Amino acid sequence: MYLYINSKLEISHYKFHSEKVRRDVRLAVLADLHNCMCEDGGRQLFNVIDGEKPDVIVFAGDMIDASFCDPAVMQAMKLMHEHYPLIYGIGNHERKLVEDRQSARVRKIFRKGLQDAGLRLLSDSYKYLSDSGIKISCLDLPVFYFRRFDQPQLDVRQIREKLGDIDNKYFNVLIAHDPQYFEAYSDYGSELVLSGHMHGGVVRIPFLGGLVSPKLKLFPDYTAGLFERKETKMIVSKGLGMHTIKVRVNNPTELVIVDIMGNRNGK
Repeated sequence: MYLYINSKLEISHYKFHSEKVRRDVRLAVLADLHNCMCEDGGRQLFNVIDGEKPDVIVFAGDMIDASFCDPAVMQAMKLMHEHYPLIYGIGNHERKLVEDRQSARVRKIFRKGLQDAGLRLLSDSYKYLSDSGIKISCLDLPVFYFRRFDQPQLDVRQIREKLGDIDNKYFNVLIAHDPQYFEAYSDYGSELVLSGHMHGGVVRIPFLGGLVSPKLKLFPDYTAGLFERKETKMIVSKGLGMHTIKVRVNNPTELVIVDIMGNRNGK
């Protein structure tokens, strides 16, 4: 059973300008779907995305649950990929499946769904968006980094070992599911980080923000919205679903639309 209170789907828009960008690109960013909103095979969700006319759809992780992969979600992914280029970044639930920590049955459904949709997970790898000057990389952290207690440290050297040095010729977008490591992401030097994982803090309290993180930390630092450190900006999506704590209060599900634009007008 899922409980939504004052949590109607919202669409959030962000714009970024850079001299490195040669062709404007619109990204539709989905995070933390967790098998939700796909009872109709994702048609209603797709219609909302299609109305925004993105150039690329980005999954920022946890589109399924490690313990259950709904075939309807895989059908939704296929529908989206039939109409738009799609980049699938890895969250902790996908990582659990890849690490064989969950049942073979769930893993089989997930892998078949990816194959049918013509999708591959972007794991510690990257894609260039053609003729745009934009590079999108995905950081794939082991499950160890998502522990609820005694959070491990992550520093920029570990990111470089996975992704290599930053290429400053491009506008660098980093898909990094867990925003709690923002300091390391900004030290790495990506201009933009796309994140989720926090489910908006489950319950949003006026003037205080999100109540609790998936690691059961009260009032965590990054639950939703735009954050800045050094030359890096990070967008944390509230996500589209829920799993362990099946409640959202004053915490709308969220589709994030990101426009990355050239600096041709001096903006």
